[in-house]
Amino acid sequence: MKLEIRQKLAREPFAEKIRKVAQLIRLAKTFPRRPRVLTTNRADQ
Repeated sequence: MKLEIRQKLAREPFAEKIRKVAQLIRLAKTFPRRPRVLTTNRADQ
């Protein structure tokens, strides 16, 4: 993370940080999830 961005975030009020995190969580829930690829151990087969 760039130093300027870190400093800007450090100066923001805590409530604003929480609001931004909540916004990011909502945004992340709107994106489709990639299916997980199950890996198997070939030595066990």
